[in-house]
Amino acid sequence: MIGIFSFLAFHLMAQQAKPQSAQQVLERMAQVTGIAQAAKIRSAHLTATLQYPAQGIQGRYEAYYKAPNKFLSKVTIQGVGEILQGYDGKVGWEKNPMLGLRVLSGAELEQLRIAAEGGAQNDIRKLIRNPKLEGQAKVGDRNAYVVAGQMRTGAPMKVYIDSQRYLLLRMEMQVATPQGSLQTTTFFEDYRKVDGVMYPFVMRQSAAGIEAVLKLERVRHNIPIDDSIFRKPKN
Repeated sequence: MIGIFSFLAFHLMAQQAKPQSAQQVLERMAQVTGIAQAAKIRSAHLTATLQYPAQGIQGRYEAYYKAPNKFLSKVTIQGVGEILQGYDGKVGWEKNPMLGLRVLSGAELEQLRIAAEGGAQNDIRKLIRNPKLEGQAKVGDRNAYVVAGQMRTGAPMKVYIDSQRYLLLRMEMQVATPQGSLQTTTFFEDYRKVDGVMYPFVMRQSAAGIEAVLKLERVRHNIPIDDSIFRKPKN
């Protein structure tokens, strides 16, 4: 009987320990992913491979972050060329083979500003507004808490967080593009720790029936990065 009561007491404590709000879920995820260590990162350089499996297209991805709010991404796609996006703390810009060089504004600029301020380890607590816990759902074979809210751009956003490991498994959000808003779904896999910070080394994103797979190769923290790379090119 004592054993049974002990089990019941443990079960009740476990039930009480479960998050009761979206804020609690997001707070636990921040702790698990190493938000305290991420705060010490002043710069980062990420390199990755990029694949479009259905189309048989390959590419490369490279990103630079510098605190407090500078960002540059470089995507090179087979048969397309090089696509650059940068934010120097004030001006957001993009340069690609289709549209040339342009200054970003509106939702596109806000997206880039969010990426720059978030750094290499984005804190979901700062990305999502008015978060609400909608319950639980399956992501593959994992149980996940479902948290819904809005991005700073006002677009809806939903995240699925592993109910045991408190790692981000899936994200649904709208992305602003020159052609309008685009609904995207991203899966996060193969988490690894780099300098105390958890990174998903595999990201699978689907939009408009096309899937892209990003696989991280290397993450470097607190390296020298010249501010000039974030500035808008002259031409």
